[in-house]
Formats: sequence, C-alpha cells, structure tokens
Amino acid sequence: MDGNQVLASALVKMATSPVKADRDAIARLERECQTDMIKITTALEELQIVAEATNTTTSQGKALKILAAGLFWSSVIGVAAMFIRPNYVWCGVSLGFIAGVAGRMEPFKN
Repeated sequence: MDGNQVLASALVKMATSPVKADRDAIARLERECQTDMIKITTALEELQIVAEATNTTTSQGKALKILAAGLFWSSVIGVAAMFIRPNYVWCGVSLGFIAGVAGRMEPFKN
C-alpha cells in the first residue's frame, strides 16, 4: 500500500473508532477542511489517480526525448559525413543515432 492508501484507511478507522480522542481528531480535521470524511478520502483517491497518470506520461515523454536525441545526432553526423566522406554516410547516420540515444539514456540504478 502506498502513502495515500494508508492515510485513507487510517482516517476511515479513526472515523469509525469508539475512542473519543479519535472522534475528536476527525471532527477537527473535518472542521479544518470544511468537508466530511468521505469527501476527504475521495479526494485522496483522486490525487492518487492523477499521480499515477502523471507518472505514465512522464515515462512516455522520456522515450520521445531519447528518440529525438538519436534522430538529431544521426542527422548531424550524417550531414557531416556527407561532406567529409560521402561513401560512409549511412555508417555515420547509424553511429550518430546510437550516440544520441546513448547520450540521453540514464545509467542503470540499483
């Protein structure tokens, strides 16, 4: 369980608890937020959905940046190879693509 799920379940347990201190804490929280506990837990769940959606779009954006870097460097080295060694243009394009992709890749993390 992640932090939002743990917090939501703890709030629900406190809201249904027979202990007076728990009920007082929930009442203070509801007064502070100016809403009831169900809306607070629903908002936490919605925030989790937004956070998950943001993480998936971020990983797609990284893949596009890596591809764009590879295409950029393949074109730069391909044009340079066209003027310096016209017979080796495709070799320069492929090496440029590999160098561009490798330059944008993050090192492996433990």
